[in-house]
Amino acid sequence: MSLDQLYLARPLPSLSDYRSPIKGLYLCGSGSHPGGGVMGSPGWNAALAVMADLKRR
Repeated sequence: MSLDQLYLARPLPSLSDYRSPIKGLYLCGSGSHPGGGVMGSPGWNAALAVMADLKRR
């Protein structure tokens, strides 16, 4: 993966969020916003997306 595919510059707009096109699969690695240099933040943000999706049910 190169820099032009990381964070909000994903090749598809649907992949720039923590949710993936696959139901129940969330992106929470160092390639997710705000990146691996901010410890735990991608996982925290993905967890917030999971909780929001569970609340919508």
